[in-house]
Amino acid sequence: MRTLKAVDVVIVGGGWTGLLMAKELATRTALEVVVLERGPARKSSDYGADMDEVDYGIHNKLMHSPALLTVTHRHSMKDRAAPIRQYGSFKPGTGTGGAGEHWGGNADRYLPEFFTLKAHLLEKHGKLPEDLQVADWGFNWDQIENDLWRAEQLIGVSGKAGNIKGKIIDEEMTLALLVPPVLDDKHDFLHLRPII
Repeated sequence: MRTLKAVDVVIVGGGWTGLLMAKELATRTALEVVVLERGPARKSSDYGADMDEVDYGIHNKLMHSPALLTVTHRHSMKDRAAPIRQYGSFKPGTGTGGAGEHWGGNADRYLPEFFTLKAHLLEKHGKLPEDLQVADWGFNWDQIENDLWRAEQLIGVSGKAGNIKGKIIDEEMTLALLVPPVLDDKHDFLHLRPII
């Protein structure tokens, strides 16, 4: 067994969470950070020369193989966990970047009401059906907004707000987006300009 040099922080997994945490720790502290990733580190040329839509869409070449590590699923807390043998919309990635490597690039910004949906429904209707699977998130928009803003900057979300506090900024863009990003006076633009 090979012994590696001691460091302050070891992060296991080089996906979205691991890489962003490593970046934050390495750039905001004096800690020495190492990220361990069992999957391959791919170069840009690997995609053009070595992959096509069959590899990606059918053979799931960028995805974690369910044969290597079982991921389970259950429809409710009462159900027994069952293994996922074939991926549908949930496609965990493998390699540096994890699922971010095949991310479709859509970064919806949740509305403040999403975080307190149960409380909102209780206030409006008084009582809810017992089998209704709805809950508040345990925190509200004001508590997470700065973290969300920082995350959007870190992952490179680009675009232009179509709606700032109810004022339509660009009607054409707002219609094209269908659900426009709604921002406040503090954050009236996203970190990067629109790419299209």
